[in-house]
Amino acid sequence: MVALLRTPAQGGHESGRLATQVELVAGKRGTAEGRASVDETTAILALLLSPGVGFVSVQSALAASRSARTSLPALLTAPVRRRVSLLPPGAERAADALARCTAHHMARAAKLLERARKAGIEAHTPESRAYPAPLIRFLGSSAPPLLFTLGRAALLAEDCAAVVGARRVSPRGKTFAAACAGAFSAEGIPVVSGGARGVDTVAQDTAIARHGNLVVALPQGLLTYRPSRSVAKAVGQGAAVLVSEFPPDAPWETHAAVTRNAVISALARLVCVIEPRKTGGSIRTARIALNQGKSVLVHVGWAAAARLDGLFAAGAMPLVPKGATFNAQRLLTVWRDAAALTNHRVDLFEPRA
Repeated sequence: MVALLRTPAQGGHESGRLATQVELVAGKRGTAEGRASVDETTAILALLLSPGVGFVSVQSALAASRSARTSLPALLTAPVRRRVSLLPPGAERAADALARCTAHHMARAAKLLERARKAGIEAHTPESRAYPAPLIRFLGSSAPPLLFTLGRAALLAEDCAAVVGARRVSPRGKTFAAACAGAFSAEGIPVVSGGARGVDTVAQDTAIARHGNLVVALPQGLLTYRPSRSVAKAVGQGAAVLVSEFPPDAPWETHAAVTRNAVISALARLVCVIEPRKTGGSIRTARIALNQGKSVLVHVGWAAAARLDGLFAAGAMPLVPKGATFNAQRLLTVWRDAAALTNHRVDLFEPRA
């Protein structure tokens, strides 16, 4: 990471040496200077396309621009020494991210946004009206600095319920996934899924079949995703929205699937997890949801119950109590009464970097 540079008034001889370091870093990559017409969305995407720059770094750069009472594009395109004079003390992460962004990344971001626009994709910054407030509330500095949507973005402002689970799911698990999605859809509650095979697909197909609303949070860019015919039709009819926190041309990657789980949980008031394995995306979603203070209902399925004791100890509840049958009214009651579990919070996973 490049050390933050202080102004001569603050650092004297030392600041000159550190300024030279940043200039060397920027010089090796080229600079983003002279792109004064860049807007904030393009600037954010350009940073995300820069090597070694993640969500936290971009959020740091945004915070630094606010602290400097200037815009991110102005900060990004300013000459290096001018940028250094604007950055507040302690903004090393922001300085490093800004130094890594070049004119090449800016140009690529502009072209990519134009491709996305032509495909009907919208980009939302945290300041946008359509950006979901729960992402900021529950993810903090790890919230996506850009959110891309295709379809009815207004669904993100509604109280939603997530139905997620294993890719390899038993017939009984499929029945419960469909029952949950059907119950929510009948009440007009949008269903959030991750778009994966298995439980996610059952949930989204059921929501569509019951004329409900659907939110699909994807672990890849919207330009690389190929929805099923039914999902594509729902998007076109305003009954669904595809959501991605990744650049529009990003391919599916395992780490992206892991990151996406936090977004699914943040968007939902209640999370139903069907047949999670001891390791994998669905159990991680459950852990994240509990850490966020969300209500979590779990159907254990063929996994040994002892392996999931940690979830129940942390506050998760069985989707169907032992000896009972599925009860849609109980599910909806839990959804309506979902309350933050802040007094029973247990950290079940390592914080995101």
